[in-house]
Amino acid sequence: MANLHAPSLRQLRAFLAVAETGSFSQAAQALSLTQPAVSASIRELESLLGARLMDRGPHHMALTDAGRTLLHEAQWLVASFDRGVGQMHAMLASGQQTLRIACLPSAMHLLAPVLARWQAQNPQVKVEVSDPLHEELIAQLRSGAVDMGITTELDTPARLHTTALAEDELVVLLPPGHRLAQTEGPLRWKALRGERLVLFARGSTYELAVATLRQQRIAMGDAMRMRYSESLYSLVQAGHAVGVISRLYTQGVATPALQVRSLTAPVIGRRLALMLNGEPAQQRAVVAQCRSFLCEQLLAGA
Repeated sequence: MANLHAPSLRQLRAFLAVAETGSFSQAAQALSLTQPAVSASIRELESLLGARLMDRGPHHMALTDAGRTLLHEAQWLVASFDRGVGQMHAMLASGQQTLRIACLPSAMHLLAPVLARWQAQNPQVKVEVSDPLHEELIAQLRSGAVDMGITTELDTPARLHTTALAEDELVVLLPPGHRLAQTEGPLRWKALRGERLVLFARGSTYELAVATLRQQRIAMGDAMRMRYSESLYSLVQAGHAVGVISRLYTQGVATPALQVRSLTAPVIGRRLALMLNGEPAQQRAVVAQCRSFLCEQLLAGA
């Protein structure tokens, strides 16, 4: 790695500007440069990397396969540099470092108490927490908008470093007095046939549930799709529907009147993981330190 020639920010910014605008002239305007200067930066970058990044024509520009491969990495590098500069100035002004963590809503009850303990030991660090769904969380990790994330290992890009934390299975949420609540033990998926179902409208839980219901030939019919857990729980509580959700969603909410039952034949689950964009050794010291603490504490409580 030490012998590789590193592209300059000037070259990467020129590449991104052309890729985003689709035009050398528009890229030059956006960067306040001349068009020959932008073209020269692209040629230098291609020579440095030993790959043609763009196909150029009189009236068009298209990224090559190599260019498309480089695009996300270049975006992350430039965005990380810009954020690093911003963090450096903010830290000098306030004396605080910033740590940004994204976590699935269903896993926040696992993260919150552990993160609070870490924050108590590191009061000098400003911790920012967000709760996006899986696809948005992955996008934020890849762009460098967050330092680490806790989400599921579904369609995880190769560059992300993952540490498995826990298994999370799909379960059924039954209203008081429901016929299925009169039995004991796990329920088979086919027991849901004929039931009005309520699911989350999107996210990994929804995708897993829908795929399994179709595989089991269970008609969705008038199944309802809710965006928020409060809405889903209210419909089940009222006896209006039977919920299919992940077990993590049932652990963070007190629902003594509702019955949570495992679903079998098949058991469907997802793996929860802590993710970084790159290896732990490549992260800022505060990110690496917090990651080690979270992994140790979360795995101990699994």
